[in-house]
Amino acid sequence: MQACDRCHLLVGEPSSVPPHADLAASGVARLANRCKTDSRWRCMACGAWMYQGTALGEPPNMWRMGPRPQDMVDVKV
Repeated sequence: MQACDRCHLLVGEPSSVPPHADLAASGVARLANRCKTDSRWRCMACGAWMYQGTALGEPPNMWRMGPRPQDMVDVKV
């Protein structure tokens, strides 16, 4: 998979920057204490998985690109 330019441009931007038009919402990630860590987005143009981080995300309050959710290791808190 080759991520599109619009996905690459979001990486490292503040999470307050809105998703681009080809990103479709795909759920949220939460810690064991039910605190939201990020919103998950899937690009319908290139297939990339994008994560819009909250203050509890890693990195906090930033966009990042990552593996599809089922490939990620669950975090136990």
